[in-house]
Amino acid sequence: MKRKGLLAISLVLVACLLLAGCSSAPKSSAPAAPAEKVLKLRLPSSLSSLNPQNTTATRDVKVWTQIYEGLYGIDESKNGYYMELAKDVKLSADKKEYTITLRDGVKFHNGEPLKASDVVFTYNRAKKDPRFGYLTAKINNVSAVNDSTVKITLSEAYAPIVHTFSSLKIMNEKEVTSLGDKFGTVPSKAGTGPYFPTEYAVATGVKLQAFEQYWGGAPKIKKVEYRVISDDATVQVAFRNKELDYLEDASLSNWDTLKAEAGPENNVMIKGNNIHFMAVNYQSPTNNSILANDKVRQAIFYAVNKDDINKAMAGGMGMPAITYMPNEYVPTSPVTGFETYKFNQAKAKELLKEAGFPNGVEVGTIISYPSPTSFNGRIAQVIQSNLADVGIKANVQIAENAIITPKMYSQNYDIAVFSDSNNFDFNNIRQQVHSESKGMYLVKYKDGKFDWQRIEKLVEQGAAASENSERLKHYTELWKIIMDTATINPLIHRPVAIVWAKGLNIGKPVPTYYKVKEFSWQK
Repeated sequence: MKRKGLLAISLVLVACLLLAGCSSAPKSSAPAAPAEKVLKLRLPSSLSSLNPQNTTATRDVKVWTQIYEGLYGIDESKNGYYMELAKDVKLSADKKEYTITLRDGVKFHNGEPLKASDVVFTYNRAKKDPRFGYLTAKINNVSAVNDSTVKITLSEAYAPIVHTFSSLKIMNEKEVTSLGDKFGTVPSKAGTGPYFPTEYAVATGVKLQAFEQYWGGAPKIKKVEYRVISDDATVQVAFRNKELDYLEDASLSNWDTLKAEAGPENNVMIKGNNIHFMAVNYQSPTNNSILANDKVRQAIFYAVNKDDINKAMAGGMGMPAITYMPNEYVPTSPVTGFETYKFNQAKAKELLKEAGFPNGVEVGTIISYPSPTSFNGRIAQVIQSNLADVGIKANVQIAENAIITPKMYSQNYDIAVFSDSNNFDFNNIRQQVHSESKGMYLVKYKDGKFDWQRIEKLVEQGAAASENSERLKHYTELWKIIMDTATINPLIHRPVAIVWAKGLNIGKPVPTYYKVKEFSWQK
């Protein structure tokens, strides 16, 4: 009987040990690992591709900046370009040949080392695409000296080539070639950036994963998700519900609410790297070529109240502009030494009188896009009101881009309201003032009444000079000539509103190309 009793007790103990709920069973001392926190960001519209050479749309480039890198990078918080995948750059005496040594230890997301052949592949691919002609037009040849050295030869000395070095993102030849036509439509590992894509759907967005072998050190935030949310009201709800952690270029109409929801330490309004401006076509035949009269154009400029424009389109939160690009982001952008046409109604009326129109004058139509409630549309209506206050009558036509922009580019207009953004080198003024420009050439100076030869000479001299101080000198003279013509009037730099979640550190805010690798979750 004793043996049977002991055996029964033993069996009970064994069974107890095997049961998880038994008090004598061993317990694990390690808690379950917490789920990795995902950084959630907004895409205002679908990401068109994962191929960095698919478009030049800013919304796409913001995502690609996390995945791909160029020979140079752009840092808006530090006012300029810096070497990214390039470790050393030597410039020949004639300033036409760049010998670039690549950074050591850089790997693509697929594990392949960065080689000069990948740079040659990327640049030659871009040269075949007409969309990138503005970046590659000055490049004659790109060749690999060895695996770690690239030689880029230009047709002429051209300091703004660093913009090309920043804009063209280096891709892994093996990865891109193996995917063929699928490249850009599916996640790939063709970049060198701090993140690589793991999921991609045009309608919903893209997911990114930290690249632990990134040459700059593994990013602190490991998972990133871009969500397509087009409606601003939906965005506001998403931020309130913690479905978005970082929201840049937020709607100004919702700013007060978003600012309150974010809290005092988690919002900022900064000057954008953008420009809204007015162009006056001095060659317009309207009303017996009335806009050819210098005093009439000057009167128009003095009649425009930039504070009224700021209030109407940015709630007073923008920054009245005096030049084409903000000097904060473009160090070669002039800030003094030219006429700014400060609002002066008395001066405008006086000029009209001197021009022979003491009782006012009709100047034609102000055209803009894409709708009356858009930024540009509101500006056009404010200008119409400002001009009426001094006796200048103008109609307004606001329509879709497809209707308006062909009129602008063919100089088939009287007055136009236009916008541009994300210019990081003053050489981009070329598209507005040089006769060889394709698109955005609103005012035709060549063969006109102004010194167009000097204008184009200064564009070329500014591009050829290697020192920023020398370039600024040329561009200041250039901008003085342009402003003296009273044909292009910079109006306002639109503000960029940013909010972010509590517990997220974003470093120094920038208006356009933020870098998630610099973000971190606070402990």
